Amino acid sequence: MVLRRPYAFLIKHFRLIHLIITALFTYIALESRKIYKYINTVIELTNNKYNASSYIKYNIIIYIVIALILCLVIYLLLKYKNKPRRVYVFTIFGYIIISGFIVTLFGYMQGFSNNVIDPKTIRLYRDILLIVQLFEYLIVIFMLIRGLGFDIKKFNFSKDAQELNATLADSEEVEINTKIDTTNVARSIHKQGREFGYYYKEFKIYIFLVLAIVLIILGYKAYNYYNEKLKIYKENDLIGEKFNITIKDSYYYITENSNYIIINFDITKYGIKEQLNTGNINLIVGNNTYTPDKSNCHKFSKLGICYRQHFIENNINNYILTYKVDNLDIQNSYILYNESYDKVYKVKLIPKLYQE
Repeated sequence: MVLRRPYAFLIKHFRLIHLIITALFTYIALESRKIYKYINTVIELTNNKYNASSYIKYNIIIYIVIALILCLVIYLLLKYKNKPRRVYVFTIFGYIIISGFIVTLFGYMQGFSNNVIDPKTIRLYRDILLIVQLFEYLIVIFMLIRGLGFDIKKFNFSKDAQELNATLADSEEVEINTKIDTTNVARSIHKQGREFGYYYKEFKIYIFLVLAIVLIILGYKAYNYYNEKLKIYKENDLIGEKFNITIKDSYYYITENSNYIIINFDITKYGIKEQLNTGNINLIVGNNTYTPDKSNCHKFSKLGICYRQHFIENNINNYILTYKVDNLDIQNSYILYNESYDKVYKVKLIPKLYQE
């Protein structure tokens, strides 16, 4: 197999590659700026937290990856030409850490709608994001300078191939033997191992930082998975994103013919008023699932107003729902609220005896 070395091509398009990197990093910096300004608005007025979804854009990670791949290509070119390249190592590791922070920040912002915002926590995120922006601006300026050619002489690159230091060896064809020589493979592995050892000694601080960021991200993802999929809420906990629901109390009532469980809950919704689909609020008792029983709800009006297609808006309203159950197991009773296909909230009930 015959391949052509890419170095002459890279040298020829050195500035263009840097202008592409500049454009990508500029977009990332502008998005960071928007998020920073939004977080400031949330700090000033908490109600602004319900707009978080408009600023959570995971595609920013894709742009970072593309930019870092281009930075790695330039790094390898400079290594081959034995030119200064520390700033590219600094950029690559810096943006890896930034990527971890952005993913963590987006996860935090996703909880805005159904969590009480702690002032200290959100200000910490805001301050870290400010530092991130300063780093981003510095890198954008550096890449722009390289792209415009103001500091090209440091790398001995110029306008044409001859002055760019592009030799015939940079684009010569290289014949690759497709037959595997195990001796050469073993030597190559041993050589790569030595080089990795040197690389590790030189950049071990960065490696540890990246590993720490990765572990933090994995831990955060595991914590989010627990909260979203496995967490069991208690009465008086706030649940939901579209509707904010708090189950205040629960009761059980036994008659000769039937058993009932009643829940009393507060509900509110920001934005456009809308009706609650009570079919999404099911009662789990043991292995059985029950939907609200509207025909018998009026029997327990002493506990509150039966919910019947009321419109939910900004004001907090209190309602009750009634469930008719076969077997009453108050120690194993839960409310399961399905707000969407990936948002399910499970609330442990502690029912009290209802007395007429």
